[in-house]
Amino acid sequence: MSEKSSVAVVGCGSVGGFFAAQAQMAGNSLSICERVAFDRLVVESKGRTIEVDAPIYTDPGDVTVHDWVLIATKTHHTASAAPWLEALCGPDTVIVVLQNGVEHVKRVAPFAGETEVLPAIVRYGGEAIAPGHIRHYTYGYLFVPDELSGHRLVELFRGSDVEVHPTATFQKEAWAKLVTNVAANSIPALTQQRFPVFRRPEVAELARGLMRECVAVARVEGFDLPDSLPASEVDRMAGLPDNVGTSMLYDRLAGRTLEYDALNGAVVRTGEQHGVPTPLNKAMVALLGAISAAAET
Repeated sequence: MSEKSSVAVVGCGSVGGFFAAQAQMAGNSLSICERVAFDRLVVESKGRTIEVDAPIYTDPGDVTVHDWVLIATKTHHTASAAPWLEALCGPDTVIVVLQNGVEHVKRVAPFAGETEVLPAIVRYGGEAIAPGHIRHYTYGYLFVPDELSGHRLVELFRGSDVEVHPTATFQKEAWAKLVTNVAANSIPALTQQRFPVFRRPEVAELARGLMRECVAVARVEGFDLPDSLPASEVDRMAGLPDNVGTSMLYDRLAGRTLEYDALNGAVVRTGEQHGVPTPLNKAMVALLGAISAAAET
């Protein structure tokens, strides 16, 4: 890519803030689109502090068309991003969906019009410790479909710390990540604990059970994930640094609504379509749904 691009990030929480900073690091022009303004975006990553110099917009009426739109809202806030997408997207814009789950395009397409929607699997660990202040702990890369826009996204982030990996097995990779997320998000949110909770044998067994249900559902969807995946993922999570958590934990601690429907809910819905029982994930949906309903926002 000989010329740098204009990038708008919609939803500048932990994920959005990190990838916004990386897009600017790669030399692109950046716009931040948020519901509530903050003074400046600051990202702590790899022992350094990145201060982002970019306009922060709170009104879709103030923005113009951009080359790329990275949507990083929580999945259940996608509809609220519709005015931003309408204002930011032109005939050559690409929307990159930096969200959880396996339903990226299905979720965003109703609000995208004719704009291309590129799904992305986010592998990233960090948290927003204050509005506009992101602390990055581990990972920081993307999987995208092996198509033209996926390869263009590689070039968009060239010169940053982000690695973008086009893959011909994108949907299988999405289900593999969902296997992790049905436990990595739900259990910390319920227990209000970070990843050391997975070192407890009884919690580790629950996590493996949630993941085994997801593997079974993925297989009837046509994605042959290995039997060893639940055990290896629980072991990996238990070995991560003590400060690592997940977005649903941070939302629970902040009293926000929870993203359970795109994770455990997707497993339950898809399992019901195929007649695959998912009792552990169904229990998580019930419990997390009750917590979310009582949240303030």
